[in-house]
Amino acid sequence: MLVDRKQTVLYVEDNHLNMALMHHIFKKNLPSVLLLKAETAALGLQIARRTLPDLIILDIGLPDLNGYEAMERLQNDELTRPIPVLAISAFAQRSDIERAQNAGFSGYMTKPFQVKALTEAVEKLLAGID
Repeated sequence: MLVDRKQTVLYVEDNHLNMALMHHIFKKNLPSVLLLKAETAALGLQIARRTLPDLIILDIGLPDLNGYEAMERLQNDELTRPIPVLAISAFAQRSDIERAQNAGFSGYMTKPFQVKALTEAVEKLLAGID
């Protein structure tokens, strides 16, 4: 699936290794998508409001605000409310996945994630397919 070169994804993650891995995945599998990065939820919220990315990939276990708090702020802002948000977390219990769905996330991936599954999820969300 070809993705419009103008599409942008914001990745909010505090772990440098995960950030480097995501950069590599996008470079190799989604080269036409611009990947923006933020190491804190607060910075991610600022970047999201300023750039209005097509998709946000949000780690749940962030140190300043957890992913649920950040998601609530995204949903309460009329500018960022329409942006789909993909949750990524090491928490893999059914209750964790249900909590994310109830919080309004567009999808949920557990760490470690499969590169193909992540790539497909990003492509679908960027194409507007649930």
